Amino acid sequence: MTSSSDPSLFDPELAQQTVSLQRTWSISELHQAINGLLVDAFGNELWVQGEIRNYKVSAKKHVYFDLIDSESKNPTYPTMLAITLFAREAADVSRFLAEQGGAIALGDGVRVRISGRLATYESRSSIQLRMSAIDHTFTLGVLDQERDRVLALLSAEGLLRANSLRSLNPLPTRVALITSLGSAAHADVLGEFKKSGLGLQVFELDARVQGAEAEADILSAVRTAQSLKVDVILLCRGGGARTDLAAFDLESIARAIAGSAIAVFTGIGHEIDSTVAQEVAHSGHKTPTACAAALVDQVRSAMELMERSWIQTCGAAVSLIDHSERQMIDSGSRAGRAAVRHVDREQQRVAHLLHRSKIAVPRVMSAADTQITAAANRVGRAATQWDALTRNRLDALSARAQVHDPAAALRRGWSITRSASGTVVRSASDLHPGEQITTQLADGNLTSTVTQSPVTTSTSNQHEE
Repeated sequence: MTSSSDPSLFDPELAQQTVSLQRTWSISELHQAINGLLVDAFGNELWVQGEIRNYKVSAKKHVYFDLIDSESKNPTYPTMLAITLFAREAADVSRFLAEQGGAIALGDGVRVRISGRLATYESRSSIQLRMSAIDHTFTLGVLDQERDRVLALLSAEGLLRANSLRSLNPLPTRVALITSLGSAAHADVLGEFKKSGLGLQVFELDARVQGAEAEADILSAVRTAQSLKVDVILLCRGGGARTDLAAFDLESIARAIAGSAIAVFTGIGHEIDSTVAQEVAHSGHKTPTACAAALVDQVRSAMELMERSWIQTCGAAVSLIDHSERQMIDSGSRAGRAAVRHVDREQQRVAHLLHRSKIAVPRVMSAADTQITAAANRVGRAATQWDALTRNRLDALSARAQVHDPAAALRRGWSITRSASGTVVRSASDLHPGEQITTQLADGNLTSTVTQSPVTTSTSNQHEE
């Protein structure tokens, strides 16, 4: 078999005729054909579901966003489909959502099920879905399902009441306020604080409270609040659609609140709204204003309790002083009377003793004179005996001292030899050649120098008067 690519079989004329017979498409014709194929394959309407990203509204009220697959294997580059919602259809969708209660607002992070027609976007050579309707029950179902999952998980781990068990300073005047600064919620909380007239110290922590960045902002603000040594944390956001409050149903934020070492008060949404954050907080309130009012009531209650305690303390102190004063007056009266009685008794006793003393003094003095005379005689005799005994002892000690007096030994021909350091020489082995020695005689001292080993000693003597 011969290959069709064999050059020997190539016919340029035939090839040219073949090329001439193939159709050449214009770009518009090609887009029309592709759109026709899309209609044939998917129909005029199809339903898709996913998570909204890059939500934008143009000046002409057209809405553009990407619908990503939330279960994409590559979160950094997820599978996505471009969505276009033209102004007229956008108005219809908004009206429909409002009629259903306004619980859903389109925005980043919202999971939706929408319908529309697939078509090419000719200016960018891409495929897009031209949205026309939304299934609001799908989004609400997703929110409810996620909320129930998080609540069940936290309940199983014992975290639902963890923050409510945190001790709260009875007078919480240092407050960390986490909210979107400049928002209505921010103004409502500060307005309530200002109206109260209390000297609260407020640390304002800015955080986005909806959208894709809300989770990271809120978590960061909660961590920062832990380091400020505040008494309480207020997490507040004004009302909105349920999808606007979705961040407060997130497991990560619920865990951050449950694990906070500081009590967390929440004021999120309207009266009808309920979030996981509210369930897990120390004190959950329906609105930012109600949250601020609860804190103000806490501080006022503490101040009133302190004031009542102070009044009670002052009253008790006054009563105690009055009682003590009365006791002192009574005690003084009793002491005065007792003192008079005691003085009378002592005067009588002194008079009695004085009378006895007048009688006893002559007798005592006569006996004392007799005793003194006898004692003087005994002392005189003892002194004479002690003087004789002492003189005998002194004579004996003097004789012994004369016997041991070195001067007496020197007069008998003895001598005392000392080294240069003044130490008495007791042995010839203590001396060394060249060493000077001093010999003490009865009539003077001799200074000598040792000239050789002390076995045979030769000295040159110098008499020193």
